Amino acid sequence: MSKWLENNLKSLKEIPRYMIPSYFDVIITNVHRLAVAAACNLMSDFVRHGSNFARRLALGSVQCVSVCPSANLPKLSPNVADPKPPGHCATMAAGLPHFATGYMRCWGRDTFIAIRGLTLLTGRYDETRYMILGFGGCLRHGLIPNLLDGGQNARFNCRDAIWWWLYTVKQYAEEVPNGKSILKDKVSRLYPTDDSEAKAPGEADQMLYETIQEALTIHFQGLAYRERNAGTRIDAHMKEKGFNNRIGVNPDTGFVFGGNNANCGTWMDKMGSSDKAGNRGIPSTPRDGSAVELVGLQMAGLRFMQQMAEQKVIPVSSVERTSYNGTKTVWTYKEWANRIAANFDKEFYVDEASESSYINKRGIYKDTVGSEIPWTDYQLRCNFPIALLAAPELVDPKHAWRALENAKKYLLGPLGMKTLDYEDWGYRGNYDNSIDSDDKTVSHGANYHNGPEWVWPIGFYLRARLIFAKANGVLKETVAETWKILQTHLNELQRCHWRGLAELTNENGAYCKDSCRTQAWSMGCVLEVLYDLEKYEKEL
Repeated sequence: MSKWLENNLKSLKEIPRYMIPSYFDVIITNVHRLAVAAACNLMSDFVRHGSNFARRLALGSVQCVSVCPSANLPKLSPNVADPKPPGHCATMAAGLPHFATGYMRCWGRDTFIAIRGLTLLTGRYDETRYMILGFGGCLRHGLIPNLLDGGQNARFNCRDAIWWWLYTVKQYAEEVPNGKSILKDKVSRLYPTDDSEAKAPGEADQMLYETIQEALTIHFQGLAYRERNAGTRIDAHMKEKGFNNRIGVNPDTGFVFGGNNANCGTWMDKMGSSDKAGNRGIPSTPRDGSAVELVGLQMAGLRFMQQMAEQKVIPVSSVERTSYNGTKTVWTYKEWANRIAANFDKEFYVDEASESSYINKRGIYKDTVGSEIPWTDYQLRCNFPIALLAAPELVDPKHAWRALENAKKYLLGPLGMKTLDYEDWGYRGNYDNSIDSDDKTVSHGANYHNGPEWVWPIGFYLRARLIFAKANGVLKETVAETWKILQTHLNELQRCHWRGLAELTNENGAYCKDSCRTQAWSMGCVLEVLYDLEKYEKEL
């Protein structure tokens, strides 16, 4: 391309200067048009033969997923199945321009939230497989890292990336031709034990299902650990307690739990940093206990593993833990999933019969169960639709529809979802990271997830509505409503100079100067809505 442009732009030096802009425009505009068409034609039928809207969203795959020498995946095992990976594998930029290169480019949570839309639905199956195996090789403490930084400098301070990763394995196995074979592909473990030194590629290989089994077993057993290099070297703001992490499973409900009120292990991960306001080291949204979306993703992962065991794809079907007195407890995947199913609606849904002084709205799903700050359990946030979509069997369809209608009333914005109910006392809808005041609710951007409207959750909200609209007999109306909502996103794609969907907006869709102008998970999650709409429209 560079040679072609060099040769074809030479002649511009020989024409009158007033004509140069016009000829330059003709050449560059057509090169751009052909490059976009060529990129889309390399993608899946869904994109190649899809609408202009779908193709614009699919270009997020080109924007955000590429080889970046300063942000590599860990080297994969030399024993992985064909096709073998290239010398440098593609990684995903969380967003542009803030997360383009270097150690800040690649995040486990962002990657596996965006990956289905940006690489599976676009037909980039090999890149998807390499990212699954690369992050799997970093497993430590039963967790997948959020900040990757090549694997050897990864931070294991998030509780959710492991469940998004497992959810991606499920989707890959179900949607890619011969996708189940990934479960027996080779994972090269960097840290085969929590205390081991980093291993070379191929030195500590295991099959992917064994990596998954280890993660599930560690959660089932329970684990408390302290982050390596705890202190200002890895986090300038966190208090000492925040570096102490724990994960486990409630033996009564089966729900995964973890964290404490001094850390923030889910995507709502804003840590206070203002001395003037007094919020340094205080997470705005700790979401400790059992976070609603993690329980939903956990359920989806367990049902998937149950099915793979029943189909004899994998040779394991249960997990085991040992108590302090040596007693062993075994749960099959099926038993574990059934326990979650028996308790989810009972524990998370807030109806007229629910009794608590912390209840401020009914007909909603709690955001967490068992938080150290108990009133935060009852806050209405945008996380529950993820659980409804990932594991619809968990809920009563009428309860789900009522909760989604309340989300529509209290959370839905023009482009994204409010991260907190606007009637909540803690709602602060406008994010400005430069504020340095004595107001601890907003200083240094403390309200990052306490009101501003994030774009990616709208994908899960709209897709969950389509599922439960069908169950409640209002699919036709909901499909029409969904298209109406998405018109705003199409307009934004056409208007935005970055040709993307932003990370977030301020109140009622207002511009946010501190947001990435194009964000991987925003593009990927909205593309998934278009994919589902195509499926549901065939049923009308």
